[in-house]
Amino acid sequence: MSENTFVSFITINYNSSKFTIDLIKSIYKYSSVKYEIIIVDNKSKENDLVNLEKFTMYDSKIKLIKNSSNEGFASGNMLGVKHAKGKYFFFINNDTRLLNDCSLIMSKYLDINKDIVLATAKVKDEKGNFSSSYKLFPSLTKELFGNSIARKFSKHNFPSNKVKLDKPTLVEVVSGSCMFFRAVDFNMIGGFDTEFFLYCEEEDLSKRVWNFGKKVIFLPDAEILHHSGGSTTKNFEIEREYYISYIYLLNKHFNFFVKSSLKTLLIFKLFRRSFKKKNGFKLFLCALNSCPKALSLRFK
Repeated sequence: MSENTFVSFITINYNSSKFTIDLIKSIYKYSSVKYEIIIVDNKSKENDLVNLEKFTMYDSKIKLIKNSSNEGFASGNMLGVKHAKGKYFFFINNDTRLLNDCSLIMSKYLDINKDIVLATAKVKDEKGNFSSSYKLFPSLTKELFGNSIARKFSKHNFPSNKVKLDKPTLVEVVSGSCMFFRAVDFNMIGGFDTEFFLYCEEEDLSKRVWNFGKKVIFLPDAEILHHSGGSTTKNFEIEREYYISYIYLLNKHFNFFVKSSLKTLLIFKLFRRSFKKKNGFKLFLCALNSCPKALSLRFK
């Protein structure tokens, strides 16, 4: 591990170089620690890649890795990890911008608190409002009775994502747009599961941190801006991809009874939505068929 690099920023670019360049500019502006920036381009169109190359080619702190195919979020990040030399890994969406010296704030906190493995910042939207920085892991209690009851049944009594927290607080699952790890701990839990193509990676990672007897924390002093949907265009295939990942998450982390119950509840929920939402009936049929991985965008 290089002593010259403290934080490795790792981000994915896919036909969204404008966002990636804005992220880099914010790192330039706010980061006081030693750092490197690793960009994995997931087979963008030529003009987008050229735009990114022109901006990054003269900065030795930036490594632009060109993927031969779009292997998704988890695989792209793991490719970035192979090139990272930092003591800390800062996985950050390319459609975000730093609003302060996030990496310094989070690294200082993790330096002191060795039981914390994963941290996230306060995520704001374009209007400066608090966005989603954390949430609960799927559970039968949550699906049947809602978040409030589910939190009461948790031994940690995790906070609602509607509460404005003003101090470091333990959370169950962090936002995938901003995940900060010690490199050694990230490797200890096994990194990203590359079976996930686009969604649910943060649920899986956060769950594995807690399973290792370690903790996940929200640090409100660190702040980023996240452009909602800036790097992903919503359509039926993208919506379906979420449920493919969700079913895989259930299969991975729950016993037969719980995962079967959660899948049944999902089918009923999508059935109720099938007559109200565009693509609703197609998503319902996909859930009836357990959203097979063969339908994933990974294979396109």
